[in-house]
Amino acid sequence: MNVFITGYRHYEMGIFKNDQKEVTVLRAFLRDKIIQLIEEGAEWFIIQGYTGIEMYAANEIIDLKADYDIKLGLLKPFHNFDDRYNDSHKIELNNIIAHADFARFIFEREYESPAMFKAINQFITSHTDYGLIVYDSEAETNLKYIFSLMLELQEKNQYNIERIQFDEINDFVNDRYDG
Repeated sequence: MNVFITGYRHYEMGIFKNDQKEVTVLRAFLRDKIIQLIEEGAEWFIIQGYTGIEMYAANEIIDLKADYDIKLGLLKPFHNFDDRYNDSHKIELNNIIAHADFARFIFEREYESPAMFKAINQFITSHTDYGLIVYDSEAETNLKYIFSLMLELQEKNQYNIERIQFDEINDFVNDRYDG
């Protein structure tokens, strides 16, 4: 099974430093989800390299590769998509690329138009069969486009989705940290 992992960017969750406790909680939550997917047959995990959920998941996958036969693929959308990243995010992304089993661009050129994002979403979903998305419709972002495509494909029995909403993360926090 090939799993695409995506979700909110760091700033969309109010996270501005990797040493915030929220990062530790999210990484632990994602680690549990990734292990569950491995136990269900996941072999490849695919991200695009966005900050936040994707990078947290990638770092957990890199750690888990020591114990599981899994692979990490990084499909950057287009050249220079990460130009606006701060230095620490650029370093983190380069570390992820260095540990990825596969790293390529979806478009071998720089950004040209918004139409590229639709093509990127279609490419990602056509090369994976499962989407793990951290997305709550009450906190709408551009994730709504990939989520909408995933839902459309799921209705045609062509894709499986696991959508994680904030309530599920809060339950995890309550069980793991407050209980």
